[in-house]
Amino acid sequence: MTGFPDPRGGAPDGDGTEPAEPLLRQPPGYLDAPPGAFAQIRRRAARRRRVRAAGGGLAAAVVLTGSVYLVGAMTSHGSDDVVSPPASSSLTSAATSAPAPTHSTAPTPTPGTTAPPGTGTRSPTATGTATPDPTPTRTGPASGSGATPMCATSQLTAALGGGDAGAGSLFRYLVLTNHSSTACHLTGYPGLSMLDADGRQIGAPADRQPMAYSAVVLRPGGSVSDTIHTVNQQGTCLPASVKLRIYPPGNTAWLDFPGSVTNCDNLFTVTPFTAGRTGNPPS
Repeated sequence: MTGFPDPRGGAPDGDGTEPAEPLLRQPPGYLDAPPGAFAQIRRRAARRRRVRAAGGGLAAAVVLTGSVYLVGAMTSHGSDDVVSPPASSSLTSAATSAPAPTHSTAPTPTPGTTAPPGTGTRSPTATGTATPDPTPTRTGPASGSGATPMCATSQLTAALGGGDAGAGSLFRYLVLTNHSSTACHLTGYPGLSMLDADGRQIGAPADRQPMAYSAVVLRPGGSVSDTIHTVNQQGTCLPASVKLRIYPPGNTAWLDFPGSVTNCDNLFTVTPFTAGRTGNPPS
């Protein structure tokens, strides 16, 4: 059988096949992989798996942290509970400790002023005693005074006692006597001021001379005393007093009594009370 002419110009073989067909249809051949290629592929695959695993763990941690933060924020802003800070040991100790007692003298009126409110009106007698105070100020018993109450001003009589002098100094003893029928006690310093004949204060009240002291019990008729210290006509002197005004310890009521004391060189001090009538320290 005669073949048909090849439209591309080539003549067909006698069996009807193209002369180039065997060349175009040669059996396929395969190229071998380079040495070590599979191992490299496995290593790369293992590395990609590790990277994916690490990235997944990091993402999970970020999601967990964000969830915890979101829950905490919603809880803190949505809660109505009020949390108080715990009391510290310093606050607890400050709340449970009591302040130490202090010794102070009742205030003395300045010149030209009236008596402190609530102290009552005084009518001093010749002996220096005052009319009974309708509301005497009292405190509890002091250390060493047993069950005796603090002496009220109305229980006491004031007077200047003896004195002493030396090295230009003058010392006078201020004596308080319990004229009531019950025992009482006094502790510490009095308030003391100098007055003129019209009852006006001369200068500043007496300063306190630092000394140790304790409670002194006054039986009925018993006395306590302290020492007034001034100097004898040195420096600038204020007018001599005609009367003295004393506030017994723990009282806002006072006693006015006759007494001449001169404040010279701005020295006018008083000691705390002690037992007896000869000052502190006893002479």
